[in-house]
Amino acid sequence: MRDLEGHDVAVRRIMRRDDLLTLAAAADTAVGIVRMREAEALTGVDGSTLFDLALRRHIRLATGNAGWAEQAQAWDHAAVLVRYCELAGTELTSPYSAVDMHARSLRLLEENQTRPGLRPLDRDLTLGAFNRYHAARDLRLAGDIQAARDLARRSPQDLYGCGAEPHIAHFQYELGATYIEQGDPRPFRRQLRELRGYWEGDRAKAFSTHHRFEFIDALVSWYADPGSDWAGQCFAAAIDLVDTAHDHADVSGHDGVDHQGVRELSLVLAAAEHLVLTGGDLDRAVDLALRALAAAERVRARWRVIARSRAPLAEAFHRVYADVCLLAHRMDTAPAARLGLRAALSAKSTGFAARVRDGLTFDDNPLISNLLTQILDVENPSPGAMTSTVASRQAQLDGLRKDLEEAVSPMLADTVLPPPTDLDDVVCGIGPRYALDYVELTDNLAVRAFFRTLIEPGGAMTFDRFDPGDDFRVLFEQARVGQLTGSRDVVDPPVPGLRDDGRLDFRTLADQVLPRRLTEEILPGCTVDAPAQLLISAHSWLSLVPWAALRTGSGTRLVEQALISQSPVLTCLSGELPPPVSGAALVRLVGSDEPVQIDGRPLSDLDIAQERAAWGLPPDTVGVALSSCDLDLAADPDTGGGGVPVPHGGRFADALRQRGRWQFLHIAAHGGGQGFGQYLALPGERLSAARALGLRWPESVLMASCHVGLVRNDHGAEPLSLVMALLTGGARCVVAGIDSVDDAGTGRMAAAMVRAARAPDPVSIDVALRDAQLAELRAGTPESGWALLSAYVR
Repeated sequence: MRDLEGHDVAVRRIMRRDDLLTLAAAADTAVGIVRMREAEALTGVDGSTLFDLALRRHIRLATGNAGWAEQAQAWDHAAVLVRYCELAGTELTSPYSAVDMHARSLRLLEENQTRPGLRPLDRDLTLGAFNRYHAARDLRLAGDIQAARDLARRSPQDLYGCGAEPHIAHFQYELGATYIEQGDPRPFRRQLRELRGYWEGDRAKAFSTHHRFEFIDALVSWYADPGSDWAGQCFAAAIDLVDTAHDHADVSGHDGVDHQGVRELSLVLAAAEHLVLTGGDLDRAVDLALRALAAAERVRARWRVIARSRAPLAEAFHRVYADVCLLAHRMDTAPAARLGLRAALSAKSTGFAARVRDGLTFDDNPLISNLLTQILDVENPSPGAMTSTVASRQAQLDGLRKDLEEAVSPMLADTVLPPPTDLDDVVCGIGPRYALDYVELTDNLAVRAFFRTLIEPGGAMTFDRFDPGDDFRVLFEQARVGQLTGSRDVVDPPVPGLRDDGRLDFRTLADQVLPRRLTEEILPGCTVDAPAQLLISAHSWLSLVPWAALRTGSGTRLVEQALISQSPVLTCLSGELPPPVSGAALVRLVGSDEPVQIDGRPLSDLDIAQERAAWGLPPDTVGVALSSCDLDLAADPDTGGGGVPVPHGGRFADALRQRGRWQFLHIAAHGGGQGFGQYLALPGERLSAARALGLRWPESVLMASCHVGLVRNDHGAEPLSLVMALLTGGARCVVAGIDSVDDAGTGRMAAAMVRAARAPDPVSIDVALRDAQLAELRAGTPESGWALLSAYVR
């Protein structure tokens, strides 16, 4: 057990998570109509987001000529959207506050009672009970505790005979939450004891909302008396109620079809946290946390895949994953490590398909375009269309997934329609390598943290939270990596995290980001000739780290002790190690005689003389047009000077449409952009990551280009880039630069790798990269001359 937080902090975390989840479920309902018009939900509609479109629609309805009931519901929907976005940190501009819109909704209900003299608000099941509950929750979140308490204070008798009686549990939860918010829930404990008789009686014990009463009793009791076992009993009773009522209709369905699963998720994760923080059964805690993840996946499975990363629940689930990772870190056991990794991988796999909404097109590949369109049609039926069954839609998606797998690759199919994470498959894909997985997440107390998993051959795992330091964060986010690795570079003004000479402190950075198990127990037994195989899946700004240059505890560079490769996400591993370079090769080197411009700006010439010489060509800087050669022929000592590239003709993209034709590609060109905007700047042909997805890439690719190796796995989206596109399109190992690379150093490195590929005993390209880096290191070359090339695998 480590880094335990106070019981009061834990209860507040649970409440905030429950608020975010239940608000997200209600917001999901509020945006449902807009999501039915998927074309309108694109970010390109007047720069609007899904939330903007939904908010405008509901305010327009609320202020228009609709009936009072529709107006009241529209105000409620709009208020929920505003409060959710505020809580989730999502930008949304509204002319009204959430509190004001809830007040307008309730005012309409008060002014339009069906018959004079009836109790206001609660006579209408949907509008009265839920709009009042939503308004009470919103007042509490706005800090007006007394007003929230006054609105939530209802007795069961107030709701007798009106059909809304089961909703009393939501009011009671809100009432208890107001006392916890004020820091002293003890006065409410007496009311809970009085209410227990009502819930244990025949009238209410079968209500599907009963578990919410047990939930708030558990939280109040835990906060007021952490040493008592009453909270644990309440958690157990609540879970038992959820289990026995799974097949019953849930009257809370007004808040969205996902709400029951969301409330189960909130409850069981809270019970797991209670067990950990009160010294309970850790195995049971892991089981409950795994159940919470399963509930999350079950709810996510109902979403439209194309809209997944933008659905309101997406941000809520990211924070849930952060809380699960934190819980796994605290338990510090082997089962907890597997729990943490599963949560981390779920957080990183939020759906490639959302990028289709960001302007990604496959005009050059009608087959892919058609398949994605069909997936959209299945996931988003047109309004008014006959709705097929869930099983029928899933069968259609399974068929389309198979078509996509055959048309492009299993990796693209897994990314468009990601299956649930199977840790056994992940361990199998890692094989004989050590693997480091990183993820940065923000939890439900708005605390941002990094988590890492070290996976050893055979599947043993360690999982922990770590702090790489704000100094390094600032350094990597504000400065260019290429500025920090060479003696020619000094950052001015100074950025924290640098040495006095203005260069990156690779020893301190290694201490911050590498686990001690790796640096103190595993790597000391590894040498230049017998390195560990180390696979790294970075996240956030750690994707910018030149891992090869890190200095481990002995002062040795990491590249001297490990064969390093990277993977955007561990779930995309094929299990096969990169093959030795052989077979048919394709070569395209942009030279000084081929001026290239990007956005009207001319680019400097590339020094390709050493790369030309490595291919047996004259060592000048004249460009090498698209050419081909047979590496097996070049490796035959009996053929003398054979294997020199000869003109291939045609366009670069056209040559890459032939499945299985090429085994190696060497390209030298300028690159730039980010994400799917990354590109290679070829004369007369700009090859973007989006376009590259539709091509057939060789198994081994060497791109002596700037930027295109930057695979930054940002929060809320798959880590897609030009490298990811190449891996998706068939490449098994891609070497590319993570930033602006040193031209001379890169030329020497690329030339060394080409010579290794043409040698009689070729090696895989990741091994060739390491050999070239070691040679530069021994020659005293600054890090900017060798550390900014990385090998990426699938």
